[in-house]
Amino acid sequence: MMKIFKGFLFALAVISLSGCVSTSDIMIEKSTSDKVNFSGYKTYQIIEGSGLTDETKVKNVKAVDAEIQKIIVTELAKHGKALTTEDPDFFVAYLAGNDPKAVEIKVDKAGHEEIKKAPASGIVLMFVDADSGSIIWIATAEGDMKNISMSERKERLQYAVKKMLSGL
Repeated sequence: MMKIFKGFLFALAVISLSGCVSTSDIMIEKSTSDKVNFSGYKTYQIIEGSGLTDETKVKNVKAVDAEIQKIIVTELAKHGKALTTEDPDFFVAYLAGNDPKAVEIKVDKAGHEEIKKAPASGIVLMFVDADSGSIIWIATAEGDMKNISMSERKERLQYAVKKMLSGL
């Protein structure tokens, strides 16, 4: 079941991150269930198995995953949501990864299509109601993480998660 879940989240991330750091290329999409009133959701638990995809090649996977969780927890706290280990109101699932083989189609000045390699990174963040098991909120972020420092990656990730969670 967890493999299917991870595969689903990774597919969403690829389809859909990636201060002074440029964030103009980061694309964010989000959707909320029409019937959800987030003021009633106060506590959450992160679903075990959330994290980086197995295909993501990064040094020190545990440290990167811990950093992503820290950013999520920090941003949710700003929205009055508290991490708990027992009886949460909702569950948080996330999956982050990169696709070094991604491509994009560009149209040149003459109107000719050109396919270029465009490695992309993405994150999917999803909230699931603890009682019903229904997805109540989902967001994706996609952006370029190639050839930038670790501090820039962290800043871009913080920006993406903050924008994903805005409006809660």
